[in-house]
Amino acid sequence: MAGLLVGAVSRVAAGRRGRRPPRQLMWSAVLWTLRHAPHCSRPCLILSRSLSSVGSDSKEKTFDKILIANRGEIACRVIKTCKKMGIKTVAIHSDVDASSVHVKMADEAVCVGPAPTSKSYLNMDAIMEAIKKTRAQAVHPGYGFLSENKEFAKCLVS
Repeated sequence: MAGLLVGAVSRVAAGRRGRRPPRQLMWSAVLWTLRHAPHCSRPCLILSRSLSSVGSDSKEKTFDKILIANRGEIACRVIKTCKKMGIKTVAIHSDVDASSVHVKMADEAVCVGPAPTSKSYLNMDAIMEAIKKTRAQAVHPGYGFLSENKEFAKCLVS
């Protein structure tokens, strides 16, 4: 899908170079992709476009603090991006991960349980408590762990 969109952007840009501002070029590429992308890919494109900041003139943040419900490189990348955006970060960790890089990088850290992931990173009750305790306004589930757990999503909504 991304390849289709990149191809569309380059095709639209090549044909109209210098005539349109970047935001209009992006929309032209999105429309081209919607016409040519497989039907199943379209919801992803629309969702990613609505969530992206491409073409947004606003510097206003949607939230001030995010809890990252993951560890390792994924958490580090999210933390780096949030720092650039001026968003405070909360890292969760197990007992053995207390000195991990993502914990040191975050503005706050909360221990959510002992070493086994089933008792820490997959412990929805402990993570929900960490969200309340830190007053995080958003959660990044990372990949794996809770990102594919519909019960976790339901807990966040309620």
